[in-house]
Amino acid sequence: MRILIAGKYTHTGKRPIGGLQSWIKTVAAECERLGHEVTTWEPGQRLVGFHDFGVFANLKHTRPALNFVRQSVLVSHGIIADEQPQPGCDVTAFVSEGVRDHWGGSGPIIRQPIDLDFWRTGGERTHLTRYSYRTAPIQVATGWPYRHVHGLTHEQAREALQTSVCVYATGRAALEAMACGAPTVIYDHRAAYQGPLMGPQSLTANMRNSYSGRGGKQPSQIGVQKRTEWAMQQTGWREWVAEYHDSRRVTEGLLCLVS
Repeated sequence: MRILIAGKYTHTGKRPIGGLQSWIKTVAAECERLGHEVTTWEPGQRLVGFHDFGVFANLKHTRPALNFVRQSVLVSHGIIADEQPQPGCDVTAFVSEGVRDHWGGSGPIIRQPIDLDFWRTGGERTHLTRYSYRTAPIQVATGWPYRHVHGLTHEQAREALQTSVCVYATGRAALEAMACGAPTVIYDHRAAYQGPLMGPQSLTANMRNSYSGRGGKQPSQIGVQKRTEWAMQQTGWREWVAEYHDSRRVTEGLLCLVS
C-alpha cells in the first residue's frame, strides 16, 4: 500500500525536530517495516501520484495533499489552533481523550507511538535529568548530579535517559524516558497549563491528557521533592509504555481505521 503522512512540519522538512515530527518518523518507520511504501510531506514540498491511504495532521495547512489520497485519517495531536479538526478526511482520530474532549470530538484514540526497539533500557544510572524546555529548573535533595538536556539527537537523548535515576519531562519526552526505564515526573511550568505532578494514581490521568502536565495545580518545590522520591521507588515504567504506546500496536490500529 502507498501511504502518505502529511503534517505542517515533518522529520525531513523545514523543522525536523519536534513532537509531531517524531510521531511522523515513528509511524513512517513502522509502516515501512510492514512493507508499505511511505511518503512524508509538508507544505512546500513536491507531491506526485496517488496514495492508497493518507494520514494527516494540521489539516488547515496540509489540505492540498488530500487530492493525492484515496482514503484519509486526520489525527489531532493537541489543543493548539493548528490541531483543530476540520472536515475533509474520512475519519478523525485523537492522540488522547483530553485532546478529543477539548475539541468536542467523538473519534477513536490513536495514542503516541513509541519505538521500543530504539527507546530501550541500558547503562548505569548516574544523574537526574530535565528533558524538556517546558519544565522549569528544579532543586531536589537526592544527592544525585543534575543535568538539563536539550537540542540532542535521538541517540544522545537515549543515552541521557538510559543513565538517569529520574527524569522531569512532558509529552513524548516523558514517554521516551519511561520506555528507557527511567523513573519519570511529569509537570509543566507554563501559566496556561498549571501542571500537576505525577503521583501514584495519576498515570492513567496523565495518559488521558497526553502527559502534558495539565490539571490545575501549580508545581511546588515540596511537591516536586515528594513526587521525585515516589517515582524513584517505582518500577514498571517501560511496561506501561509497552502496554499503551508500542508503535507496532498503535500503527496497526491507525491503519485499520479505514478499509
